[in-house]
Amino acid sequence: MGMAEETIIFVPIGVAIARAMGFDAVTGTAMITLGAASGFFGGMLNPFTVGVAQSLADVPLFSGIGFRAVVYIFVLAFAIFYVSRYAFKVKKNPQASVIYDIEQKAKSNVTAIEMPLLTGKHKLVFLVMACGIGFNIYGVFNWGWFLTQLTASFLIMGLIAGLIGGLKPGTIFDSFIEGAKAVTFGALIVGFARAITVVLEQGKIIDTIVYAASETIGHLPHAISAIGMLVIQAILNLFISSGSGQAAATMPIMIPITDLLGLERQVAVLAFQYGDSLTNSIIPTSSALMAYLAVAGIPYEKWIKFVWKMILGWAIIACIALVVAVALGIS
Repeated sequence: MGMAEETIIFVPIGVAIARAMGFDAVTGTAMITLGAASGFFGGMLNPFTVGVAQSLADVPLFSGIGFRAVVYIFVLAFAIFYVSRYAFKVKKNPQASVIYDIEQKAKSNVTAIEMPLLTGKHKLVFLVMACGIGFNIYGVFNWGWFLTQLTASFLIMGLIAGLIGGLKPGTIFDSFIEGAKAVTFGALIVGFARAITVVLEQGKIIDTIVYAASETIGHLPHAISAIGMLVIQAILNLFISSGSGQAAATMPIMIPITDLLGLERQVAVLAFQYGDSLTNSIIPTSSALMAYLAVAGIPYEKWIKFVWKMILGWAIIACIALVVAVALGIS
Protein backbone atom coordinates (compact mmCIF):
# COMPACT_ATOMS: atom_id res chain seq x y z
CA MET A 1 0.00 0.00 0.00
CA GLY A 2 3.01 2.31 0.09
CA MET A 3 3.94 2.97 3.73
CA ALA A 4 6.85 5.29 4.57
CA GLU A 5 6.47 7.83 7.40
CA GLU A 6 3.91 5.51 9.01
CA THR A 7 6.66 2.99 9.84
CA ILE A 8 8.84 5.44 11.81
CA ILE A 9 7.25 4.34 15.09
CA PHE A 10 8.37 0.74 14.48
CA VAL A 11 12.08 1.58 14.07
CA PRO A 12 12.89 1.56 17.82
CA ILE A 13 11.21 -1.87 18.07
CA GLY A 14 13.30 -3.18 15.17
CA VAL A 15 16.52 -1.81 16.71
CA ALA A 16 15.71 -3.37 20.10
CA ILE A 17 14.95 -6.76 18.54
CA ALA A 18 18.10 -6.69 16.40
CA ARG A 19 20.37 -5.84 19.33
CA ALA A 20 18.76 -8.55 21.45
CA MET A 21 19.61 -11.05 18.69
CA GLY A 22 23.25 -9.96 18.52
CA PHE A 23 22.92 -7.70 15.47
CA ASP A 24 23.22 -3.90 15.34
CA ALA A 25 20.98 -0.85 14.97
CA VAL A 26 21.54 -0.75 11.21
CA THR A 27 20.11 -4.26 10.92
CA GLY A 28 17.13 -3.32 13.07
CA THR A 29 16.45 -0.19 11.05
CA ALA A 30 16.86 -2.08 7.77
CA MET A 31 14.42 -4.80 8.86
CA ILE A 32 11.72 -2.15 9.21
CA THR A 33 12.59 0.43 6.57
CA LEU A 34 13.79 -1.80 3.74
CA GLY A 35 10.83 -4.10 4.27
CA ALA A 36 8.55 -1.10 3.80
CA ALA A 37 10.69 0.17 0.92
CA SER A 38 10.37 -3.18 -0.85
CA GLY A 39 6.60 -2.93 -0.59
CA PHE A 40 6.73 0.65 -1.86
CA PHE A 41 8.96 -0.51 -4.74
CA GLY A 42 6.60 -3.36 -5.65
CA GLY A 43 3.60 -1.07 -5.31
CA MET A 44 0.90 -3.42 -6.59
CA LEU A 45 -1.73 -1.47 -4.64
CA ASN A 46 0.10 1.77 -3.85
CA PRO A 47 -2.48 4.58 -4.20
CA PHE A 48 0.12 7.34 -3.71
CA THR A 49 2.37 6.44 -6.66
CA VAL A 50 0.87 3.76 -8.91
CA GLY A 51 -2.71 4.91 -8.35
CA VAL A 52 -1.97 8.58 -9.11
CA ALA A 53 0.34 7.82 -12.06
CA GLN A 54 -2.10 5.40 -13.70
CA SER A 55 -4.94 7.89 -13.30
CA LEU A 56 -2.89 10.58 -15.02
CA ALA A 57 -1.87 8.14 -17.77
CA ASP A 58 -5.48 6.98 -18.38
CA VAL A 59 -4.45 3.42 -17.55
CA PRO A 60 -6.91 1.17 -15.64
CA LEU A 61 -6.34 1.54 -11.90
CA PHE A 62 -3.87 -1.03 -10.50
CA SER A 63 -3.61 -2.78 -13.87
CA GLY A 64 -0.44 -4.79 -14.50
CA ILE A 65 -0.65 -6.14 -10.97
CA GLY A 66 0.69 -9.56 -11.99
CA PHE A 67 3.86 -8.15 -13.54
CA ARG A 68 4.44 -5.88 -10.53
CA ALA A 69 3.96 -8.82 -8.18
CA VAL A 70 6.67 -10.83 -9.94
CA VAL A 71 9.12 -7.91 -9.84
CA TYR A 72 8.24 -7.34 -6.18
CA ILE A 73 9.26 -10.91 -5.31
CA PHE A 74 12.74 -10.28 -6.75
CA VAL A 75 13.02 -6.90 -5.01
CA LEU A 76 11.98 -8.28 -1.61
CA ALA A 77 14.10 -11.43 -1.95
CA PHE A 78 17.20 -9.37 -2.73
CA ALA A 79 16.53 -7.08 0.25
CA ILE A 80 16.12 -10.07 2.58
CA PHE A 81 19.32 -11.63 1.26
CA TYR A 82 21.27 -8.37 1.57
CA VAL A 83 20.13 -7.50 5.10
CA SER A 84 20.50 -11.08 6.37
CA ARG A 85 24.01 -11.37 4.93
CA TYR A 86 25.05 -8.15 6.67
CA ALA A 87 23.30 -9.08 9.94
CA PHE A 88 25.00 -12.46 10.34
CA LYS A 89 28.34 -10.98 9.35
CA VAL A 90 27.97 -8.49 12.20
CA LYS A 91 26.87 -11.22 14.60
CA LYS A 92 29.95 -13.26 13.74
CA ASN A 93 32.27 -10.25 13.91
CA PRO A 94 30.83 -7.15 15.66
CA GLN A 95 33.65 -5.03 14.23
CA ALA A 96 32.12 -5.56 10.77
CA SER A 97 29.27 -3.24 11.78
CA VAL A 98 29.32 0.13 10.00
CA ILE A 99 28.42 1.70 13.36
CA TYR A 100 30.72 -0.38 15.58
CA ASP A 101 31.68 2.57 17.80
CA ILE A 102 28.04 3.55 18.32
CA GLU A 103 27.12 -0.04 19.17
CA GLN A 104 29.89 -0.28 21.76
CA LYS A 105 28.66 2.90 23.41
CA ALA A 106 25.07 1.59 23.37
CA LYS A 107 26.14 -1.67 25.03
CA SER A 108 27.95 0.20 27.79
CA ASN A 109 24.75 2.09 28.60
CA VAL A 110 22.57 -1.04 28.83
CA THR A 111 21.48 -2.09 32.31
CA ALA A 112 20.27 -5.57 33.19
CA ILE A 113 16.48 -5.84 33.42
CA GLU A 114 14.16 -8.70 34.25
CA MET A 115 12.06 -9.62 31.21
CA PRO A 116 8.37 -10.14 32.03
CA LEU A 117 6.48 -13.22 30.90
CA LEU A 118 4.08 -12.97 27.94
CA THR A 119 0.63 -12.72 29.53
CA GLY A 120 -2.92 -12.57 28.24
CA LYS A 121 -2.84 -8.77 28.54
CA HIS A 122 0.22 -8.61 26.33
CA LYS A 123 -1.49 -10.78 23.72
CA LEU A 124 -4.52 -8.49 23.76
CA VAL A 125 -2.21 -5.48 23.21
CA PHE A 126 -0.72 -7.24 20.17
CA LEU A 127 -4.25 -7.94 18.93
CA VAL A 128 -5.14 -4.24 19.25
CA MET A 129 -2.07 -3.33 17.20
CA ALA A 130 -2.83 -5.91 14.49
CA CYS A 131 -6.47 -4.85 14.23
CA GLY A 132 -5.47 -1.19 14.21
CA ILE A 133 -3.07 -1.66 11.30
CA GLY A 134 -5.73 -3.61 9.39
CA PHE A 135 -8.21 -0.80 10.06
CA ASN A 136 -5.65 1.72 8.76
CA ILE A 137 -5.27 -0.22 5.50
CA TYR A 138 -9.04 -0.35 5.10
CA GLY A 139 -9.26 3.39 5.78
CA VAL A 140 -6.62 4.23 3.16
CA PHE A 141 -8.34 2.28 0.40
CA ASN A 142 -11.98 2.93 1.23
CA TRP A 143 -12.09 6.30 2.99
CA GLY A 144 -9.09 8.08 1.49
CA TRP A 145 -7.14 8.25 4.74
CA PHE A 146 -3.68 9.84 4.76
CA LEU A 147 -1.19 11.02 7.39
CA THR A 148 -3.66 13.02 9.53
CA GLN A 149 -6.16 10.17 9.86
CA LEU A 150 -3.41 7.56 10.30
CA THR A 151 -1.82 9.63 13.07
CA ALA A 152 -5.15 9.84 14.91
CA SER A 153 -5.65 6.10 14.47
CA PHE A 154 -2.22 5.28 15.94
CA LEU A 155 -2.94 7.56 18.93
CA ILE A 156 -6.22 5.74 19.56
CA MET A 157 -4.44 2.40 19.22
CA GLY A 158 -1.92 3.49 21.86
CA LEU A 159 -4.63 4.67 24.25
CA ILE A 160 -6.65 1.44 23.94
CA ALA A 161 -3.51 -0.71 24.25
CA GLY A 162 -2.48 1.18 27.38
CA LEU A 163 -5.86 0.71 29.03
CA ILE A 164 -5.95 -2.99 28.14
CA GLY A 165 -2.39 -3.32 29.45
CA GLY A 166 -3.52 -2.05 32.85
CA LEU A 167 -1.95 1.42 32.74
CA LYS A 168 -3.62 4.40 34.39
CA PRO A 169 -4.53 7.34 32.09
CA GLY A 170 -1.81 9.52 33.61
CA THR A 171 0.81 6.81 33.05
CA ILE A 172 -0.35 6.36 29.45
CA PHE A 173 0.18 10.04 28.66
CA ASP A 174 3.53 10.11 30.48
CA SER A 175 4.61 7.14 28.35
CA PHE A 176 3.39 8.93 25.23
CA ILE A 177 5.49 11.99 26.07
CA GLU A 178 8.58 9.82 26.66
CA GLY A 179 8.03 8.11 23.31
CA ALA A 180 7.47 11.42 21.54
CA LYS A 181 10.84 12.68 22.77
CA ALA A 182 12.55 9.95 20.76
CA VAL A 183 10.96 11.07 17.47
CA THR A 184 10.97 14.86 17.97
CA PHE A 185 14.30 15.28 16.19
CA GLY A 186 13.02 13.11 13.35
CA ALA A 187 9.89 15.27 13.09
CA LEU A 188 12.03 18.38 12.76
CA ILE A 189 14.07 16.70 10.02
CA VAL A 190 10.84 15.92 8.17
CA GLY A 191 9.96 19.62 8.24
CA PHE A 192 13.35 20.74 6.96
CA ALA A 193 13.34 18.15 4.16
CA ARG A 194 9.87 19.27 3.09
CA ALA A 195 11.10 22.88 3.00
CA ILE A 196 13.50 21.97 0.17
CA THR A 197 10.59 20.76 -1.95
CA VAL A 198 8.58 23.90 -1.19
CA VAL A 199 11.44 26.15 -2.35
CA LEU A 200 11.79 24.20 -5.61
CA GLU A 201 8.05 24.28 -6.29
CA GLN A 202 7.49 27.94 -5.40
CA GLY A 203 10.62 28.97 -7.29
CA LYS A 204 9.22 27.35 -10.47
CA ILE A 205 12.34 25.24 -10.77
CA ILE A 206 10.73 21.79 -10.98
CA ASP A 207 9.04 22.23 -14.38
CA THR A 208 12.29 23.37 -15.99
CA ILE A 209 14.18 20.39 -14.60
CA VAL A 210 11.51 17.92 -15.78
CA TYR A 211 11.35 19.39 -19.29
CA ALA A 212 15.12 19.45 -19.73
CA ALA A 213 15.42 15.87 -18.51
CA SER A 214 12.65 14.59 -20.78
CA GLU A 215 14.32 16.13 -23.85
CA THR A 216 17.30 13.80 -23.44
CA ILE A 217 15.34 10.56 -24.03
CA GLY A 218 13.14 11.49 -26.98
CA HIS A 219 15.26 9.80 -29.69
CA LEU A 220 16.61 6.71 -27.93
CA PRO A 221 15.71 3.04 -28.66
CA HIS A 222 12.62 1.82 -26.82
CA ALA A 223 14.32 -0.21 -24.08
CA ILE A 224 16.95 2.47 -23.53
CA SER A 225 14.22 5.14 -23.42
CA ALA A 226 12.41 3.22 -20.69
CA ILE A 227 15.61 2.97 -18.65
CA GLY A 228 16.24 6.66 -19.35
CA MET A 229 12.81 7.48 -17.90
CA LEU A 230 13.72 5.51 -14.79
CA VAL A 231 17.01 7.41 -14.40
CA ILE A 232 15.23 10.76 -14.82
CA GLN A 233 12.60 9.84 -12.25
CA ALA A 234 15.29 8.68 -9.82
CA ILE A 235 17.14 11.99 -10.18
CA LEU A 236 13.96 14.04 -9.87
CA ASN A 237 13.09 12.16 -6.68
CA LEU A 238 15.96 14.04 -5.07
CA PHE A 239 14.02 17.27 -5.66
CA ILE A 240 10.42 15.97 -5.40
CA SER A 241 10.41 13.45 -2.58
CA SER A 242 6.59 13.17 -2.57
CA GLY A 243 5.50 10.22 -4.73
CA SER A 244 2.12 11.70 -5.68
CA GLY A 245 3.74 15.11 -6.24
CA GLN A 246 6.35 13.63 -8.54
CA ALA A 247 3.67 11.77 -10.49
CA ALA A 248 1.69 15.00 -10.96
CA ALA A 249 4.81 16.86 -12.11
CA THR A 250 6.30 14.27 -14.46
CA MET A 251 3.56 12.06 -15.90
CA PRO A 252 1.92 14.80 -18.05
CA ILE A 253 5.31 15.18 -19.79
CA MET A 254 6.38 11.52 -19.88
CA ILE A 255 3.09 10.20 -21.31
CA PRO A 256 3.26 12.20 -24.60
CA ILE A 257 6.89 11.10 -25.03
CA THR A 258 5.83 7.48 -24.46
CA ASP A 259 3.09 7.81 -27.09
CA LEU A 260 5.52 9.31 -29.62
CA LEU A 261 7.95 6.46 -29.06
CA GLY A 262 5.20 3.88 -29.53
CA LEU A 263 5.60 2.50 -26.00
CA GLU A 264 2.77 1.35 -23.77
CA ARG A 265 1.77 3.94 -21.17
CA GLN A 266 2.12 1.26 -18.50
CA VAL A 267 5.87 1.33 -19.18
CA ALA A 268 5.99 5.03 -18.31
CA VAL A 269 4.10 4.30 -15.09
CA LEU A 270 6.55 1.50 -14.24
CA ALA A 271 9.54 3.76 -14.97
CA PHE A 272 8.08 6.40 -12.65
CA GLN A 273 7.22 3.88 -9.95
CA TYR A 274 10.66 2.25 -9.91
CA GLY A 275 12.56 5.51 -10.32
CA ASP A 276 10.63 7.13 -7.48
CA SER A 277 11.01 4.11 -5.16
CA LEU A 278 14.62 3.31 -5.99
CA THR A 279 16.24 6.28 -4.28
CA ASN A 280 13.88 6.75 -1.32
CA SER A 281 16.22 4.75 0.91
CA ILE A 282 19.33 6.80 0.13
CA ILE A 283 18.52 10.43 -0.76
CA PRO A 284 19.02 13.08 1.99
CA THR A 285 15.83 14.90 0.99
CA SER A 286 13.66 11.91 1.95
CA SER A 287 11.91 13.05 5.12
CA ALA A 288 11.04 9.46 6.05
CA LEU A 289 14.63 8.24 5.70
CA MET A 290 16.09 11.09 7.73
CA ALA A 291 13.48 10.48 10.43
CA TYR A 292 14.34 6.75 10.50
CA LEU A 293 18.02 7.50 10.97
CA ALA A 294 17.37 10.19 13.59
CA VAL A 295 15.21 7.84 15.66
CA ALA A 296 17.73 4.98 15.36
CA GLY A 297 20.73 7.23 16.05
CA ILE A 298 22.50 6.25 12.81
CA PRO A 299 24.65 8.89 11.03
CA TYR A 300 23.61 9.41 7.40
CA GLU A 301 27.07 8.63 5.99
CA LYS A 302 27.14 5.30 7.87
CA TRP A 303 23.77 4.37 6.39
CA ILE A 304 25.05 5.19 2.89
CA LYS A 305 28.02 2.88 3.48
CA PHE A 306 25.59 0.07 4.35
CA VAL A 307 22.85 0.56 1.77
CA TRP A 308 24.48 1.68 -1.50
CA LYS A 309 25.17 -1.82 -2.83
CA MET A 310 21.59 -2.85 -2.19
CA ILE A 311 20.31 0.21 -4.07
CA LEU A 312 22.58 -0.79 -6.97
CA GLY A 313 21.07 -4.29 -6.92
CA TRP A 314 17.56 -2.85 -6.95
CA ALA A 315 18.50 -0.60 -9.87
CA ILE A 316 19.63 -3.63 -11.89
CA ILE A 317 16.37 -5.45 -11.10
CA ALA A 318 14.35 -2.36 -12.13
CA CYS A 319 16.22 -1.97 -15.42
CA ILE A 320 15.74 -5.64 -16.29
CA ALA A 321 12.04 -5.35 -15.40
CA LEU A 322 11.60 -2.38 -17.73
CA VAL A 323 13.35 -4.12 -20.62
CA VAL A 324 11.10 -7.16 -20.11
CA ALA A 325 8.02 -4.89 -19.90
CA VAL A 326 8.92 -3.28 -23.22
CA ALA A 327 9.58 -6.66 -24.84
CA LEU A 328 6.30 -8.13 -23.60
CA GLY A 329 4.30 -5.00 -24.30
CA ILE A 330 2.89 -4.81 -20.75
CA SER A 331 -0.26 -2.67 -20.84
